[in-house]
Amino acid sequence: MKKIIILVSVASVLSLLGFRSVSGLEATTETASLTGQDYEEIKALYARYNQGSDFRDTELFLSAFAEDAVMTRDGGDITGLSELRADRTRRYQGQSGDVGRRHFNGSLLIRPTVEGASARTYYMLYDVAARPRTMISSGYYHDEFVRTANGWRIKHRTLIIDAADE
Repeated sequence: MKKIIILVSVASVLSLLGFRSVSGLEATTETASLTGQDYEEIKALYARYNQGSDFRDTELFLSAFAEDAVMTRDGGDITGLSELRADRTRRYQGQSGDVGRRHFNGSLLIRPTVEGASARTYYMLYDVAARPRTMISSGYYHDEFVRTANGWRIKHRTLIIDAADE
């Protein structure tokens, strides 16, 4: 009987120690939760990106990104604000104002991560200068966000374009 009690006691202690070490491990990799304000600030990044692009407003567009941000799309990676600015200069070709397009986002799935937050978000891009208005493109963004001294910013955006009809 003493042996059984001792074995049960040792097993209980080992179980507790094992549980604590696992609990300690989980605590170090646990993600922080996001507040309602965090969600709203992250959603506002989409508006700054969209309207900055649609109205050829480079500064508004760039305000959505971290200093060392990366945008990945078909043409490869664009890294850092200076490359993003150069990309906008090429796209805008000295023009300003309404480009005649509208970006729309939906089904934002924003999640906390160890580094900040991530999201997968659908987009549709319309040509509103054409009659009838026509959809130019659709797809989704996979975004990684970081909180900076200036608030939430896009750290890495991957643009996935839906396959074209054949």
